[in-house]
Amino acid sequence: MTTFAIAIFIPIIVVLTAYVILRPVITQYTHDYYLRTKPVKEKTGSSAPEAPKDSQIILMCKTLGELVLSMLPALADKSSIENLIQANYRTPEHLAIFVGCKTLCVIVVCGFLLLMATTNPGLIFVAIVAAPMAWIFPNFTLIGRVNKRKAQILRELPTIVDLLIVCAQAGLGLLMCIEKVSKEAGDSCPVLASELQQMMNDVKIFAKATTNALQDMANRCGSEEINGIVSSLIAAESKGSDISYPLRQQAEALRDRLKRRKEEEAAKVPVKMVPVIVVFVMPLILCPLLGPAVITISQAMGPFLGGGK
Repeated sequence: MTTFAIAIFIPIIVVLTAYVILRPVITQYTHDYYLRTKPVKEKTGSSAPEAPKDSQIILMCKTLGELVLSMLPALADKSSIENLIQANYRTPEHLAIFVGCKTLCVIVVCGFLLLMATTNPGLIFVAIVAAPMAWIFPNFTLIGRVNKRKAQILRELPTIVDLLIVCAQAGLGLLMCIEKVSKEAGDSCPVLASELQQMMNDVKIFAKATTNALQDMANRCGSEEINGIVSSLIAAESKGSDISYPLRQQAEALRDRLKRRKEEEAAKVPVKMVPVIVVFVMPLILCPLLGPAVITISQAMGPFLGGGK
């Protein structure tokens, strides 16, 4: 029974580990394919956070999460809330679903190990160790979602900054520039356009100060580049100066930073290719070259090693 448990548990760990490692690459390709093939839809309101999907598993996780949070409200830590906000999961239902997923992972892993512990009591200690790992595992999926959204924001940011510069040079104020860009860039830059629309809603509907609304938008995005641009806009707005000059400076610095980042990624490619070459290419080269020599040497050394004639 112990061998059966190990035979099931180890492949699950391997599959989950491979999923965590390969998930950014897989999601990037699937996302690009989805963007190329999805039909064009009319906008429905745009700046709202993503709504939870309707399914029995999501409903079960939501119910379980609400139950756990009602008993242990401290589980809704600041780090998890910030990650959920930056991943565009900003409603209390999303927090309940996230906590419910973590709780469900712990229940499944510990329940399986405790079930196997009926024949091997040593698995109880494995369950104690596996419970924190199962609780932490959904964080990797959430962080992957956050990083994916930050990468999307970084790709859209130069276009948004250029459009803001054009509007500012045309004589528009900060809020009018942001409102104009958020309406016009919805198709090419959906993520940042929705954030700008949310910022305008905060100013118009909830009567927030412009500086506070900008800072809240930077916190929702969680990007260093956004923080730098927001800081320069807040400084220019407080002094009453033209915002086109700091935007041009930020645009140049942003493009230099993106260029250096691409150069760093290109420089890492040879290092990343080394394991691939060693595992997949070198055996194909060495086997035809060394195979005949190994066979000849083994046949010549066979009588000496085997003690025969």
